[in-house]
Parts: sequence; structure tokens; C-alpha cells
Amino acid sequence: MRLKIAALSAILALGTAPVLVAPAAAQESSGEVAKDGSCPKGFKASGSSCKSSSQVAIVKLGSCPTGFKASANYCVGDKGDYAEVRSGSCPSGLKASGKYCVK
Repeated sequence: MRLKIAALSAILALGTAPVLVAPAAAQESSGEVAKDGSCPKGFKASGSSCKSSSQVAIVKLGSCPTGFKASANYCVGDKGDYAEVRSGSCPSGLKASGKYCVK
């Protein structure tokens, strides 16, 4: 009986222990984005994704960042362009552009 109570106590303790979760990575521009309606211009649908070898895209949040143009629900830039969704201040090497940080 004591063994059952000890086991139950351990299970309850583990079930209520705080869990640490690493923050999700910032959403950044990429040559492959999740399909949200239609693909942006220059991208081809591939299952649940949109892919391009010559352009990058990021989900559109209001106005597109500097160097990117709106297309469907995305902001599209050239292959060397980089943007990520801004969360507070931009990391070193990036500058703020609306709701984004850009190179």
C-alpha cells in the first residue's frame, strides 16, 4: 500500500512540475514558406508549401519591410534579402523596418 501511495505521489508531483519551453525561433524570410491561400508571385505550390529558388518570402504583417514587395499574403524579396518578424529590438546587424528586422 505504501508503495502505491509513493508512486501516486511521484506521478502527481511530476504532473504539476513547471515545464520549461524554449522560445520558438523567429519567423524569417525563406525560399520555402507554408502555403497560406495562394503562393506569392514567383513561387510554386508543393504540397502545403510554396517554393522558389530565386526569391525569399515572409508572411505579410501590415506593410512589407524595406526591399520586399507584397504578393498574396506574403512579402517577397530577392534571394539575398533577409527579414524576420520583429520581437522587441532587432538583433545586432539588423535594423527595424515596420514589424520586421532586415539586413
